[in-house]
Amino acid sequence: MNSKPPPIPEEIYSSDSSNIIVPIYEKKIRDPEVDAVASTHEGSSDLRFIPGDNDEFVDPRLKDYPVPLVARSIFTMILQLILTFRYWFLATFWVVIGCGISSFYYFKPYFMSLSAYAVQLLSWGMGSAMAAYLPNRSINTFGYKWNLNPGPWNAKEHALIVVSYWGSCYTAYGLGPLSAMELYYGKKMNAGWGILFLITTQMIGYGFAGLFRDILVRPPKIYYPGVLPNVSLFNAMHRNPVVTKNSLKFFGYVAVGAFCWEWFPQLIIPLLSSLPLLCYFGHGNWIAYILGSGYTGFGLLDITLDWNYAGFLSPLYTPLWANANQFLGAMALCWFLYPILYFTNTLNAKTFAPMSSGTWDDTGARYNISRVLNPDFTLNQTAMDEYSRPQWSVSYAMYFFWGFAASTGAMLYAILWYGKQAWTGIKESWDDKRDSHNDPYLKLMDKHPRVPHWWYALLLGICTALSIAQLYGADMQLPWWGFLVIATISFIFTFPNGILFGIANTQVGMAFLSEVIAGAMFPGKPLAVLTCMCYGRQILEQNLNLISDYKFGFYMKIPETEMFIGQVYGTLLGPFINYGMMRWIIDNEGPKLIGLVESTAWNALKTRNFYSQSVLWGVLGPKVFFGAGSQYSWLYYAFIVGPTIVFLTWMVHKQKQHWKLEQRFNPVLIFSGGNMFPVYQTANLLTSSALSVFL
Repeated sequence: MNSKPPPIPEEIYSSDSSNIIVPIYEKKIRDPEVDAVASTHEGSSDLRFIPGDNDEFVDPRLKDYPVPLVARSIFTMILQLILTFRYWFLATFWVVIGCGISSFYYFKPYFMSLSAYAVQLLSWGMGSAMAAYLPNRSINTFGYKWNLNPGPWNAKEHALIVVSYWGSCYTAYGLGPLSAMELYYGKKMNAGWGILFLITTQMIGYGFAGLFRDILVRPPKIYYPGVLPNVSLFNAMHRNPVVTKNSLKFFGYVAVGAFCWEWFPQLIIPLLSSLPLLCYFGHGNWIAYILGSGYTGFGLLDITLDWNYAGFLSPLYTPLWANANQFLGAMALCWFLYPILYFTNTLNAKTFAPMSSGTWDDTGARYNISRVLNPDFTLNQTAMDEYSRPQWSVSYAMYFFWGFAASTGAMLYAILWYGKQAWTGIKESWDDKRDSHNDPYLKLMDKHPRVPHWWYALLLGICTALSIAQLYGADMQLPWWGFLVIATISFIFTFPNGILFGIANTQVGMAFLSEVIAGAMFPGKPLAVLTCMCYGRQILEQNLNLISDYKFGFYMKIPETEMFIGQVYGTLLGPFINYGMMRWIIDNEGPKLIGLVESTAWNALKTRNFYSQSVLWGVLGPKVFFGAGSQYSWLYYAFIVGPTIVFLTWMVHKQKQHWKLEQRFNPVLIFSGGNMFPVYQTANLLTSSALSVFL
């Protein structure tokens, strides 16, 4: 790879009256690369179009683009430096700050993090200041020449800073299992093994990403709607203010208004977060309370004026058809099926809170796990028989049913609807060919060298070797074959989840499925279950993160090599901050974290949740919950129900393609909508769905 970036053509920049260098987009600068691509698209010779305030598309020649929302959001950018000193400094600064904040509050009763949008705004000002005040000075470091201030602050280096922040902006998922092992199982890992565990769980998914980039990144219809708000904001920040002043002004008004308003539902009038109209109409009626409460009930006619709830379905950018399908599934269950099951006392439903995701005993009290454990954390079957088998609310039992159905249904859905396209992409990748999909921006990006396959293979091989070494070196109870099994399952589920994420902004994920798989493979080994769950979830999660970031890089015209470097750099840096903060907090506040010393400032709820999961799935296990004699054994039929309904829908689709069943009746998204509750509160449902229609 040529690490020295090409020089920026001088004619791209001009100085205004304040001597600040700015891009001069109005002159419609000719770019040979852009012209070459544009000439192949509808006979046009220039893709560099400057839209007016009333233009619907950023470039009207994209009016036939497969996804109109993309055509309205992106524009062609000039050649710009990316891996600058400003990038390295600001990326490091914000990753350290962001990881420090999220790791610190991970062990607090309330969670707080620095959002990527805040970093995007703050780094905009810092980058502009560095471009204005840093000296234009070349420095020689071990024979490599670089410049403190190589040119104007630009959108691409700004975007790559946010990409690096995305790589580790939130606490590494492995921090939960790591802290649970130490606080509850007395297994304190040294810094080397601990950091290595965090790094490998975060990085191994990236090794798989290279295998999916041709089938989950290149097709224009797989467009990842979740990244478009960031793209639009970057464009507004870095295009000429003359063009974007109205957009920036509107953004400022909305940001200030949202900041002022959120004080009311969050602090001044918390009642605004949930307005259960049915409870008000039936005041004093317990049935109305159960039906209408958005916190503990079914949320019928519950509205919210808090964006934290109203934005649940991401209504501003998630496709309406996707949210409509999820709303259909959630509404049918929460407002019809679950109330019927509850009031008919199915599965002893009236013994438990109607929309609870907890584990209970026969009396409706919280299940006391300690009563069924031996001192060595194994199951005491006699004690459990005397006490109680674990019980769930009927809605939580159905949560697993819809999750199982969505998992297997998503796989068949992806194969039936997108399998042919994916197979073509795999063959072209094997033959080192790439379909441009008649996408002018894809053709433009193809002029840049992309990351070789061997980079991903090397990363995957190194992370696999380090993972297995860490498992045995730190005695995590997870054997090498268990690691390979869960990694393979996560790899397989990348394809259907990538399709759903790319077209509908949703995922089935591996969160609950990894619990069941780990518990089935390693009964009686809670540490193995914790570790297996962590790898299962994170391999898929990080794989999709890099894939979606690659699509973001396409929109921002950042070459794949720089995207890979930026993502890996941020992800590598984060675990050191995560582990250091965890070590400091546990060493100083450990007894408070597990309740041995009373404290209102420290309460590691997330860590305790991982401990509870390790006991539920590692000690009790799927055999207790779903085995013979369990009242939930029928839930396994969902693995068949999901693909069956998907296949029947596809058969109808083949005969009636004009019905557009993929959008109008998508079984996987309907299952996914049902799978949201009761894990989330039903106060999220009605208002967020309504906003999806009207925004």
